[in-house]
Amino acid sequence: MTRALIYSLAACAVAGALEGVFAGRGAKLRLAELRVPRYTPPLSVWIAIGALYYLICFAVLYRLLSMPEAVPLRRWPLVLLGSIMFINALWNYFFFRTRNLFHAYVIGLPYSLIALVLFVFLLRLDRVAAFFLLPYLLYLFYANAFGYRVWKLNRPTAV
Repeated sequence: MTRALIYSLAACAVAGALEGVFAGRGAKLRLAELRVPRYTPPLSVWIAIGALYYLICFAVLYRLLSMPEAVPLRRWPLVLLGSIMFINALWNYFFFRTRNLFHAYVIGLPYSLIALVLFVFLLRLDRVAAFFLLPYLLYLFYANAFGYRVWKLNRPTAV
């Protein structure tokens, strides 16, 4: 096995584990408690989206780590992808643990900007990796709209 493959798998495993730690127990129950828009997919689709997300992260990370270290600009996409993976895990803390839907929504905005900057770097550095990331960028439009709607639908009523 190559070093790039091992590191890519390890990074995705750590990020996935961190998501679980940040979410805590009762994530499924938390989802069932929320008022959600009618265009909300079932849990099985959310799981598929998560699996595709990690497949994309793995593919991009593997391509970046397979490049020679001397390649100019290689460091920044690695930092940006690492940031995305951490913020994605941190979102679970706000959404599930603290139940603060506003913070969960707000964290998605800089997250999307970082993903876009990563895409621009990848276009210059590795178009195949950029192509891998593109479906996720398109999904983020939905994710941000969904996060906003969930926050609005579940705002506490004024007393």
